[in-house]
Amino acid sequence: MKILITFTLVMLGIFANAQNKRFTYEYQFVPDSTNVSDLKNEVMNLDVSESGSKFYSYTVYNSDSLMKIDVEKQMAAGGMLNLKSNNRRGLVRYAVTKKYPKYEVFLQNRILRDQYNVSEERPIVWKITSEKLKVGEWMTQKAETDFAGRHWYAWFTTDIPIQDGPYKFHGLPGLMVKMEDQTQSHRFTLKAVKNISSIPKDVFGANEISVNAKQYSKILKDYENDPARGFKQAQMGGAIMVTKDGQSSNIKDQEASIKEKIKKDNNKIELD
Repeated sequence: MKILITFTLVMLGIFANAQNKRFTYEYQFVPDSTNVSDLKNEVMNLDVSESGSKFYSYTVYNSDSLMKIDVEKQMAAGGMLNLKSNNRRGLVRYAVTKKYPKYEVFLQNRILRDQYNVSEERPIVWKITSEKLKVGEWMTQKAETDFAGRHWYAWFTTDIPIQDGPYKFHGLPGLMVKMEDQTQSHRFTLKAVKNISSIPKDVFGANEISVNAKQYSKILKDYENDPARGFKQAQMGGAIMVTKDGQSSNIKDQEASIKEKIKKDNNKIELD
């Protein structure tokens, strides 16, 4: 109880005057373990308020926001909708939310037309070392943990007394400024800190399906085994599949394309 009260008082001090915080990270990752030279980059936001945090791709969120504006303009003009898939930017389609002070963790992700809210029940157990490192303007201390099939190194700073970090990670006595797994195929580095008026509420919609990790794993496996199921259902409803250049496309071509993408996305942040 004493720890909880102390944490609450610290959080109230940080968020005095209703100033929410945005921590912007550079996320570098290798999606295909057979092609380690193909390093991807994504701009990720960790938006923190007194009640919790939301971690999501700024690249995806900004792209989707621009697409939404385009759709509204086209509808207002009464013209035909022109939704080009190549206008979408960003590779990290999921988001992670945490609820304070218990740090309940949830992964939000879309599979086909459905949005899922997946509860995370695995604890994160840290080993804090004596090693220090200056990362940017922050003096940090190193910690280690094993999570979801990877060994992780984290550098946290007590100068920012928020027990949060990128993705699902939390529980250190300060914000995680840098994180990377042992293979160095996933790395998060803090690049900027700013005050924000509010956390975006429409990163994911309200119509989410709540599932546990086991249920979500089965849903994901079913999708990977039959990724064209959504196209098949749409075609049964009379929809016509087209490619980016406007040419018609059949289900087999769509399925082959998606399976090839899944095959190359074999180095996910969670291995088990």
